[in-house]
Amino acid sequence: MPYNVPFQVTEKPNQLLIELLKTLKAIFDGKDSASYGFKIATNHLSSYARRVLNCTSLIPVGYLTTYGAIAKAAGGSPRSVGRVEASNPFPLLIPCHRVVRADFSIGGYGLGEKTKLQLLQREDRGYEKTRSLKVEEKQLSLFPIKFLLKEIGKN
Repeated sequence: MPYNVPFQVTEKPNQLLIELLKTLKAIFDGKDSASYGFKIATNHLSSYARRVLNCTSLIPVGYLTTYGAIAKAAGGSPRSVGRVEASNPFPLLIPCHRVVRADFSIGGYGLGEKTKLQLLQREDRGYEKTRSLKVEEKQLSLFPIKFLLKEIGKN
């Protein structure tokens, strides 16, 4: 996906646009679209932002992680991870909605906390166990979405 390229209006949408819209709709509906196959231009981002967004892109449907867990895998602090997530140029394709606070409260989201919660509810697969992914030489901890839903249910 190009970055900072002017939009063009055409009479008939091209195939890339059709596939992109289908993928975004599938992700919004909570479907697993991990194999969408779009190459995303990130060379305009800092190397740190690319590391953070790479970790974020690895979070599978049904799981979430915390700002702190990404900081452990990519470096930096939870706050610096939050700044990168807040400026994610490709939300949904890079699923920053799957990153929450350490206490499993929802955290911020550009489209609003209500939208973030709705996306996560659609993606819940009922998983019970935590897992981790190897990212370079570090581990990224993943938690079932159920953890967040239980925490919200307490409030």
